Amino acid sequence: MEDNFKAWRSALREYGIELKPEDYYPLEGLSVYELPERLFGKYHQKPPASKIVVEKKEAHYLKNHRFSFYPGAEALINLFHSRRVPLAIVTTALRKRLDHSVPQEFLAKFQGVVTGEDTLDGKPSPAPYLKGAERLGVKPEDCLVVENAPLGIESAKRSGAYCIAVCNTLGREYLGEADEIVASLQDLLKVSKVKELIK
Repeated sequence: MEDNFKAWRSALREYGIELKPEDYYPLEGLSVYELPERLFGKYHQKPPASKIVVEKKEAHYLKNHRFSFYPGAEALINLFHSRRVPLAIVTTALRKRLDHSVPQEFLAKFQGVVTGEDTLDGKPSPAPYLKGAERLGVKPEDCLVVENAPLGIESAKRSGAYCIAVCNTLGREYLGEADEIVASLQDLLKVSKVKELIK
């Protein structure tokens, strides 16, 4: 997520805006094409065409990103995968960026992948998580969603899923709408709903 922030900051710098983390991270999950309008609005500027800003952001990200997992992420996914827990990624990232930045052997562990191009409405609409449940062939209310941002939490809850928030980019004060909040991905293994999945 830090590389995404740096890419947005680089794109907005070309328009004289010095993007602050506190203005970006609460908006994680918003459609990449909606985000420029929101970010420019925070700095009281009229945005150029969203497509132009997104192209600048994506180009910077693809050139400069360094993929790494949050601590515990890979082990957690491997554990779920070994226990045959159906897995989906629901992201606002564009498919091209996802395919070029995430290892393919990791993506292969997910039975469903929903990107920013797969639904008309992005988070906080429930559409992305409803599509994720559909791709797994399960009911949304039977899904457990792990999120790290307010808009994603709202999307998950509106879909009917149970949502656990992780404080890896924002503090608890931003994540209060989740059903549960944990400090790190490793702490997910202490959550009773997660324990039920892997027993």
